[in-house]
Amino acid sequence: MIKAAHNRFYQLFFGFFIRLLMRIQFRKISIHGSVKAEGKSLLVIGNHFSWWDGFFALVVREKVFGRKLHVMILEEELSKRPFLARIGAFSIKKNSRRAIESLNYAAELLNDPANMVLLFPQGRFQSHHQHPLSFEKGWLRIPQKAKGPFQVVFMAYLTDYFAHPRPELSIYLANFVPPENFENKDFEDAYNAFLHHSIQQQNLKA
Repeated sequence: MIKAAHNRFYQLFFGFFIRLLMRIQFRKISIHGSVKAEGKSLLVIGNHFSWWDGFFALVVREKVFGRKLHVMILEEELSKRPFLARIGAFSIKKNSRRAIESLNYAAELLNDPANMVLLFPQGRFQSHHQHPLSFEKGWLRIPQKAKGPFQVVFMAYLTDYFAHPRPELSIYLANFVPPENFENKDFEDAYNAFLHHSIQQQNLKA
């Protein structure tokens, strides 16, 4: 697997570049939800609908959480763009025994309260109009193996154009407290309820 190798120069340069690109591409970016970091590491569960998704999390990290961002992406994609490792990406090779190494690595990251780990349990791109979402099961090893206390945050990205040529990006956040002996369905059902509520809130803007 390819581990994250944060580099200050890359973070400053690409952080500036991505923020500039977002200002060009999006008319407005807004964050909704009163989620506060509790001094623990963060396990962030997001919907995966675009190339932008990992970069959107940079906005949330800077404006809300202030943690060191780590994003799990497919190994074949990270191999093509190795610079992403220097801004927090790490790899997973699906349908491989080596995937366990990546899951264990992510669990270890959660033992450090300075870290924020972003996952897309769908395991593939899907339209944000897709509902409900289905989570793959293998990812659950991460919260099961993490030893340190961590906070689970749901995050949803939704875009709309309305009467403008450029879209507006709305990012919705909510805390989630997993039950004891949690299963994949607990996360999946709770996330879908959160996503449904986020879509309802988004519709009120129209």
